[in-house]
Amino acid sequence: MEKGRRRGSQKGRRRVEEVRTAAVRERETRREAGGKGHGRIVLVATPLGNLGDLSPRARETLTVADLVAAEDTRVASRLLAAVGIPKKTLVRLDEHAGPSAISRVVERAVEGQTVAFVTDAGVPGVSDPGADLVQAAVEAGLAVECVPGPSAVTAALALSGFYAQQYVFLGYPPRRPGRLRAALEPLRDSTMTLVLFESPHRVAETLNVAAEVLGGRRFAVCREMTKAFEEVIRGRLGEDEPGGPLKGEVTVVIEGRR
Repeated sequence: MEKGRRRGSQKGRRRVEEVRTAAVRERETRREAGGKGHGRIVLVATPLGNLGDLSPRARETLTVADLVAAEDTRVASRLLAAVGIPKKTLVRLDEHAGPSAISRVVERAVEGQTVAFVTDAGVPGVSDPGADLVQAAVEAGLAVECVPGPSAVTAALALSGFYAQQYVFLGYPPRRPGRLRAALEPLRDSTMTLVLFESPHRVAETLNVAAEVLGGRRFAVCREMTKAFEEVIRGRLGEDEPGGPLKGEVTVVIEGRR
């Protein structure tokens, strides 16, 4: 999901290698057994909060899918029910999913089924196991498709009003101030807009640390986008506070150096 915590780069690379190895092993096994018909993996973007943002193509894909792999099956089940899609076979595939879980999902597609992958909100593959799933599917020789749609990153960029032709996305930044400073330091002189996800109760602290490193740049705190209580709090680092207590899903945008 776009709101899930991004894993460390080394751990992520290890998992990709594990998934790739498992996929190759399965492919060799199928080849020896004579092979099977191939289905497809479809990454389906889901609404950030407004059900009206589910595209007709996304609805159709979820309707015809044989299996829906979801970051949270409870969230996916509620979405399907809310938009009138009949009950589907659901399997959980979250950030803790290991290579074996991903391989089982891939195997269903190898058997000829259409597998849709959804996260809690937004476009899969940003901060979730979507990348691992795609790697495994490619290694298995499967077709991988994407049904694009709502994205917290691009929605926040649009709402911010900042230059967005070039931007840096940090996902969820480190919690510890020292590590956060280290993550922001390479951007001290960057003209690129910065986008990050943050927990509501940590926004003020994150902006304070950003002010120490990046100086008095403008910021936009985008809260509950597309929902009834959508709000954009604007200000300048080191001068303005986001207020609070904040609630809901938050995406922070910080202007690049000018």
